[in-house]
Amino acid sequence: MTLLCLSVVCGQARNSIAASLSGSPIWPVPIATSPATLVPWGDEQHVWVVDEHGARVVDRQGNTTHEHGSWLADGFRVVAWIQTPIPGRAWVLTSAHPTGGPTEQARLYLVEAGQGSVTGRVILEAEKLMQLRQQLFQSPIDVYPNHLLPEPLEPHQQIWVVMDRSGSARICVIDAEGNVTRVIPLSALDSSGENPYVWWQVLPTGKEPSAWLKAGPRLFFLDTRTRSERWRPLLSGEGHKFWVVPGPDGLRSWVTAEVYPPGSNISRRQLYTLDPRATPGTPPNLLLRGASIQQLVASADGTRAWVAGSLRAAGEGGLHLIDINGKSLLPGGPLFKGQRLLIYRTPTDRLWALTESGGVFLLDANGRLLAAQEGLLSWLMQEEGGLSRLVTYPLGAEDLLVKATSEVVHVKHRAERVEAVPLLDGTQVSVRGVEPDGTGAWLQSERDGTLSFVSLEEPHDPAAHPVMKSTEVSIVIPSGERMGGWIQMGSASFVTVPREKMGATLKLRDGTLLVEPGGHVTLEGRLDLRAPLRKDDAGSVDLRWPVSFPADKIAGRLEVTLWDSTRADPLVASVTRQYAPGTPPPKLNWYMDEHSFGGRPIKVVFLYQDMAGTQAKLEVSDVLFHAPLIEQTWFRTTLACLLATLLFVLPLMLLPRQRLAQRWLPFLGWSANVLGGSGLFLAGMANTWRIHFPIFVGVLFLELLLGLVLGLVSPAAFRLLASTRPFWWMVPVALGLPSTRRNIQAEYVAHVGRKVEAWRHQANHEQYISLPALFREGMTPASPAGTPAPSSATYLTREPPEERIVRFLTQPAGGHVLIESPGGRGKSALLREVVRRMLSDFLEDPSKPLPVLCDGRGPTLEGLVFQALASNPLSKDIHEFLLLRGDYVLVVDGLTESALSTESLKAFLDGRYGHCVRLLLTSRPHLGFRQAVEGSSHWMIAEPRRLDDETLGRFVAAYAPEGHPQAEKRLEACRGADGTYLPILVRLALLFGHGSEEGIAALYEAAFRGLLRRQGVSGEEDTELLAWAGEFCLRTYWIQGIRSLRYRNAPEQGQMQKLLHAGLLVPEDASVTPGQPPGQVRFFHDSMQSYLTARGLFTRVHAELTWDILWRAAADPLFRTDPSELDSGADSELFQLCLQVFGPEEKLRRELRRQLLEWATLHDDDLSKRDILNTVPEHKRTHLEALLHTDAELSPRSVLRAAVSVCQEDLASLGTLYMRLAQRLWPWHHPEPEETWSMDSGQGARPRAH
Repeated sequence: MTLLCLSVVCGQARNSIAASLSGSPIWPVPIATSPATLVPWGDEQHVWVVDEHGARVVDRQGNTTHEHGSWLADGFRVVAWIQTPIPGRAWVLTSAHPTGGPTEQARLYLVEAGQGSVTGRVILEAEKLMQLRQQLFQSPIDVYPNHLLPEPLEPHQQIWVVMDRSGSARICVIDAEGNVTRVIPLSALDSSGENPYVWWQVLPTGKEPSAWLKAGPRLFFLDTRTRSERWRPLLSGEGHKFWVVPGPDGLRSWVTAEVYPPGSNISRRQLYTLDPRATPGTPPNLLLRGASIQQLVASADGTRAWVAGSLRAAGEGGLHLIDINGKSLLPGGPLFKGQRLLIYRTPTDRLWALTESGGVFLLDANGRLLAAQEGLLSWLMQEEGGLSRLVTYPLGAEDLLVKATSEVVHVKHRAERVEAVPLLDGTQVSVRGVEPDGTGAWLQSERDGTLSFVSLEEPHDPAAHPVMKSTEVSIVIPSGERMGGWIQMGSASFVTVPREKMGATLKLRDGTLLVEPGGHVTLEGRLDLRAPLRKDDAGSVDLRWPVSFPADKIAGRLEVTLWDSTRADPLVASVTRQYAPGTPPPKLNWYMDEHSFGGRPIKVVFLYQDMAGTQAKLEVSDVLFHAPLIEQTWFRTTLACLLATLLFVLPLMLLPRQRLAQRWLPFLGWSANVLGGSGLFLAGMANTWRIHFPIFVGVLFLELLLGLVLGLVSPAAFRLLASTRPFWWMVPVALGLPSTRRNIQAEYVAHVGRKVEAWRHQANHEQYISLPALFREGMTPASPAGTPAPSSATYLTREPPEERIVRFLTQPAGGHVLIESPGGRGKSALLREVVRRMLSDFLEDPSKPLPVLCDGRGPTLEGLVFQALASNPLSKDIHEFLLLRGDYVLVVDGLTESALSTESLKAFLDGRYGHCVRLLLTSRPHLGFRQAVEGSSHWMIAEPRRLDDETLGRFVAAYAPEGHPQAEKRLEACRGADGTYLPILVRLALLFGHGSEEGIAALYEAAFRGLLRRQGVSGEEDTELLAWAGEFCLRTYWIQGIRSLRYRNAPEQGQMQKLLHAGLLVPEDASVTPGQPPGQVRFFHDSMQSYLTARGLFTRVHAELTWDILWRAAADPLFRTDPSELDSGADSELFQLCLQVFGPEEKLRRELRRQLLEWATLHDDDLSKRDILNTVPEHKRTHLEALLHTDAELSPRSVLRAAVSVCQEDLASLGTLYMRLAQRLWPWHHPEPEETWSMDSGQGARPRAH
């Protein structure tokens, strides 16, 4: 056990493996799954994620460091977000449209991130606030000043806004502390009535609230320290084409303006020097003699400016270097005379110059040539049509990117040489971001929308790493970390994390591959080829991001593939996990069809994609996968053969002692069916299971031959093989052999025998005594319609009835047998003895039919047959064949108490089994069942007789061999009017008649108490149980007329359990195992239930003046189905027992007489003289007829009164007259109020009986 535990622990240990990790170096992680704007936070470590409801702060790992907060007022939305010079602080322009009117509202907030959330306060509030964009020093705006400015990303020292309040507009300036300075009303500007300030731009001159204002075609200088009612422009031009470059003091500046020279209709861009401190009215200083220029770029310290001349409007082109006064600083004059140029100054104060012919030149700050390459970009100039479509981007200290319409070129200076390297194979791309240190650029293909990071560290071959597919990227904000940044898209925003921070998991059945942050690859357990995923839902295949990743919101999809480079088809396995809600769990599919293989290194590839365009890959190479022994073909074939052998051999050895046929039969039947009828199917399955098909078939075929031989000598083997198609045709032949039939059915014979003994035990250890019976048999030949059937004769034979019935059931000329008599004569005892003798005869001669005990609780006899045969291990098909061959006799005890109807019995007799299956049935007198049996081809009706003085002695000798004087005295109470005895009463008298009381009621009470006292119940307790039983029968049998009682989950199960243990109640199903509670029970004899009901009725009404309930007890159809033999000729067992229980006798006789005389008056018109004569007992009828012999016509009332007078002295005769007449008058019965008892008195409401 210790070694086992150690092996398990070692198998689960986490071990680092020498696997190499590669794949996408950049992984995007969503920081917003809805449209948002990204604004730098100011420290290159964080970014604002802005939406219309506010903003939160996200770091460069994707963690949210500050939440939205609740600073924004309801109804307002964010319009613009501008970062201040202070990290984490920004100005926010907001607007709102109130629901109450059309007037807009606008607010300017100053917000700050702190203490985990964003807070803000209102700085300005007006009807309208408009931010004036600041002039940007970047390409192509330096060439085309009227170009539409992008959203500001760089921090601002202050912001300038136009505030419109109550129709008055004013320019204000707000610093980073939230201080507001109102500069000037717009009405004070001499703008000739123009008000297109949405296009205006400002250029602050420093920290002081002063700035150059480009207001359309006019240029102003605004200074908050100067107060003036009217501000005049310092320079006027055409359109919005001013370009202002501050000089060394920040105030005096170079300005380019688009003007029309006098007498010319062609505009030119001219260079001026403007000093806002000059005396008002001082004209601007025109430089370069008014020559036409193209571009102006100042030096790093602002003391000099590079000017690229224009060739338009008679311009001379070339490159100038001048100071603030316009003095040329190049000794030899302009460079590149007569050429059009595009220039760019590097952070190191060097200048790149690109000529129209494609030349690329690098100059120092004084104009000295450092490197040059003529025609380096000539191909680009030819494709793009010159310099006008080029845009430059700074790249590190000295390099730059040149963006053309069709491609992007990396221009770099290397050892007095200039190189130009096209990026992304010269495809049409856009620049979305540039690394500050110049190590890379973010480029997006305009053909398929792929965003890639291009590493520029390699000297000649820049490496492109795709980051996202088919996306609409707006900008990429580099984070300062290598290949790190925030990506803004139209529908979502992302932050990139390096591959080293990613993790991945692949969990197989016996092992787990873990890729941990930092690039460590570990293994838990053992990875096996063809192993399935571990059953823990989707967690068996997963990626681990450094932050919470909402892959389900963007329909993420992770595909894991396994590759083996040594195979012709390298793909070994694949599994796909869908992150969307409701998708099925992943399933690993293996594509290895080799029969045998060994362990090998596998490359595991994790590929993640989503609808936002993310596509990233993680590759783990040299992961060792093992080949388990179970995956080897030879080993699987050996196991399959051993399993097949065990499935054949073990059942044959164990089934005689263990009933496992139902467990093994389906598999063996399937195997034999496949081998016998569909070998191709098994061959395909063998290929799927990777076993050697010929060897497996050969072994299985030999085992089937062995099973054929063993089936002839072993019942277990025979049952296993009987339902398989190759052997099924042999079953009838085999079961025709006596020895085989005896062996096969031996277990079922024992089962039926045990069931019969259980019935006898439930009947209080009943002993069978062969008593005479009346027999009536006949035949119903198939005759034309209307031909009368031959009559049958009734006879009494000296042959024991059980032997006569057995012979009739088993002989070829026999037929169906119905044992019919009222309750208490021993029908069930006779049936059980017949079954016992048939079992004995079967063991001696297996060719005889076998009895099948059917439970009567089903609607059809055919269903009951197969339900009873379920304990027989043979299949249903075989049972059906044996039924048609007549090998079974179906036994049903108590048709009148069963769920079978006369229609279902007739349907069975007229169906496919009726002519070949014999029936052994018992029933109380019932015309429908009797006619159904008599309608068969050959039938017998047996009626057990009552005991007479001759047979009484044998009965007493069987139950009381030593005799008992008191019991023999009690037998007098069992004698009927005709001098015969009812067997059930005699038996109770012999078993429990030891007291001095007389009468049938006392006999039943003694039996009730005697059975309880055998179980140790005291005298006081049995009295309580007797009273409870009477009340219980009133709530059940008296209300419903149903003999069966619910036991399982019954509310009074405690008292019922005591009666069950005493034998007063018995399970309806004799197959209930000891200790198992039965579902339903009934009294051991129906007469005991009738007695208890009568006792309960008497207890309830004994003190009442009248006993009208006797009418229902005598005539209700619910009780008339139970004819009684407590007195010969009686018809209702319940009423007959009421005559035994109710008393005193004089009151009972008077009550019966009262009701009869009352009926004579009330129903004179409903009765006839013949009706009344038929209700009088036969031995009193002659006396009545003599009394009525007169010529006078007597009314039914007079006849009934005469009948009462004839019978009133004999209680039995009076009771018979009452019962018969009550049944005749039952249609006119109306329940009295006292007959409908409520739940308050412990009774359920009785439904009407008619």
